[in-house]
Amino acid sequence: MLDTIPRDQAVGLRRVAPNRAWSLAVTSGKGGVGKTSLAVNLALALAQMGQRTCLVDGDLGLANVDVLLNLHPRHTLRDVLIHGLTLDEAVVQGPVGLQVIPAASGVEALANLDAAHRATLVARLQRRPGHADLTILDTGAGLSRTVVALTLAADEIFLVTTPEPTAITDAYAMLKILTQRRAEVSVRLLVNLVEHAAQAREVHGHIERIAQRFLKRDVPLAGWIPRDACVERAVCEQRPLILYFPHTRAAEAIRGIAERVARTAVRGPCGEFWRRLVESSVTSACPDRGAGHRRMP
Repeated sequence: MLDTIPRDQAVGLRRVAPNRAWSLAVTSGKGGVGKTSLAVNLALALAQMGQRTCLVDGDLGLANVDVLLNLHPRHTLRDVLIHGLTLDEAVVQGPVGLQVIPAASGVEALANLDAAHRATLVARLQRRPGHADLTILDTGAGLSRTVVALTLAADEIFLVTTPEPTAITDAYAMLKILTQRRAEVSVRLLVNLVEHAAQAREVHGHIERIAQRFLKRDVPLAGWIPRDACVERAVCEQRPLILYFPHTRAAEAIRGIAERVARTAVRGPCGEFWRRLVESSVTSACPDRGAGHRRMP
């Protein structure tokens, strides 16, 4: 009943090159901007469209993906990365065919693996072609080394902010660090909890002008999500907005973003996300950033 996408449309959206995949990190400079709810509902919207989608909970400190989906996982990504489980063994089946890999606690332990073990781990993670067409990574919030390393493992990044000045400042701080670490990284801004389109454009314009001036880069707008009381209700009831409140303004906005993702995702070789995750977690030299790095520009 909840899967409302017609079969022929789902089949058409699933037509992708074999053994090709794409990954998206949903991140933010600070907590409280609705990042995890957006990641969960975006992944569900893509799964509804027939995309084989895997949602990875990369929030090491405050993992909430399983809570929002009312799932009860036995294993986490730590068991895959450190204890030798396969991805299949860690995956929890969510609604509408969504694959969920619970919290990636222990990713920092990758730094203790020698080169031979890292190579073995990458080979094992890449061995399962077709695991997912699209991987959505919900990162932790903030500017820590681990969050940055996880975020940079993805092909593309959605940077979530709200119109609040502190959220805008911290979003720019995250953008600055990501750009310093990988100048060519693809980052798009996603503005949440806005009253109208003009407010979203104002927030985006403010960040993009500063980014163009001081970082010499553009920051396209991925989309915006209106403030909607049903979002908070869905979180409290552990019932995903996109499935149980599908006709709300927020759900329709998320579906629109998902449709653009499905159309524009540039897929590369399967397993690249996992390779970059292992390598970036080990080679990251980015120190943890404190409040002193929040000031714009």
